[in-house]
Amino acid sequence: MLKNIKRNKYFCGLDLGSHTIKAALIRAQDENNLELLGVYELPTSGLREASISDLTELSQVILRAIEGVCQRMAIKPNVLHVGISADLFTSRRSSAVIPLVDAGTKVVAPSDIKKVNHQAKLLGVGIDEEIVHSFEQFYRMDDVNVALNPIGLFGRKLESNLLLLTANAARLRNMNKAVHQAGFDVHQVSLSSFAASQVALDESFKIEGCALIDIGAHMTSVLFFKNGILGDIQFIPWGGHFITQSIADKLSLTSDLAEEIKKTHAVAAKLNQQESSGDILVKRDKGYVPIRRQNVCEAVEWEIENLLTHLETVLKGSGFYHQLNKGAVIVGGTALLPGLMERIEERTNLSISLGIATKGLQNPSTFAGAIGLAQMNYSQKKNKAINLKTTKTWIQMLLGKFEELCQEYF
Repeated sequence: MLKNIKRNKYFCGLDLGSHTIKAALIRAQDENNLELLGVYELPTSGLREASISDLTELSQVILRAIEGVCQRMAIKPNVLHVGISADLFTSRRSSAVIPLVDAGTKVVAPSDIKKVNHQAKLLGVGIDEEIVHSFEQFYRMDDVNVALNPIGLFGRKLESNLLLLTANAARLRNMNKAVHQAGFDVHQVSLSSFAASQVALDESFKIEGCALIDIGAHMTSVLFFKNGILGDIQFIPWGGHFITQSIADKLSLTSDLAEEIKKTHAVAAKLNQQESSGDILVKRDKGYVPIRRQNVCEAVEWEIENLLTHLETVLKGSGFYHQLNKGAVIVGGTALLPGLMERIEERTNLSISLGIATKGLQNPSTFAGAIGLAQMNYSQKKNKAINLKTTKTWIQMLLGKFEELCQEYF
């Protein structure tokens, strides 16, 4: 019997993928002592093509995933940070301009930043959409002065430029409902790939320039970081399940058997004739059946080449390509395919490394999203607690407003 958590010590992340559902649990003493207690993975059920096909099935598998990761600690988290796959997202840029003063100039205040960002969000979101993430890119003062943080600068008008990640509002509500039906509250919803970047990338990588390649089941996300800012997101309509399906189709196998062959025998490296010769023994109902290794290699190579073509186009076609001083980091289950990093490195001319979410964990890149969600759950609650403790008194707030008025009119 799991007991509810009474103290904010344990934090859980839930990664709702189109192929598998992953959960991670961490224990937090403080920001420098985050201990990963466990991860858990189950096949996704009740979710199909980025939409819920069976609410009850999805809720049940969510509950089993959380129970699985928390069973050893005999606890039950009340609140989850939920991650959803790139299939549900659309990325776009939005900008807005507001006047600061009719005549003369004024000093930009935090309220001005909030106002212009709010306007940019309104202009960048559709009627049936909801903004999940908003990433500030830069601000422009009076069409001439570009700044990452314009607070304190003089100007007459202020322009905001944002990178927005939006999702269909009804789909988001349905995802939240599935989590609620499983018995949990949703602290926040995030793109799983962005959560993975929080644990797979060092801060120095984000500052000097790096791309995160997150290969999902049906979609691959490429996130570009520079100067500590997420500057762009590109989605590639290709995922690891394409390899599984290719093996199943070309060898007349079931999806489950093809997935097993992919995990145990598939390689992304180009093999010579001698290396690809021989047979693979596959267990069937009536015993073991030999399958030619060369056929498996051909089925895999077709899809690997497809991925490489997409990645080369996205990476080299990006305005960030020549700023990626730290190369690219790859995460996701398919990232573990032997030879894949070397093939990507050769095609893109970038240094490629495997994203390690935490040491001592088998297949750490597979659970980067779930672990990142758990850590974001802690970080956001911690920041919220700090803000509550340092809330300004009404006198300080009044003085701040008075100062802003003085800057605007005098």
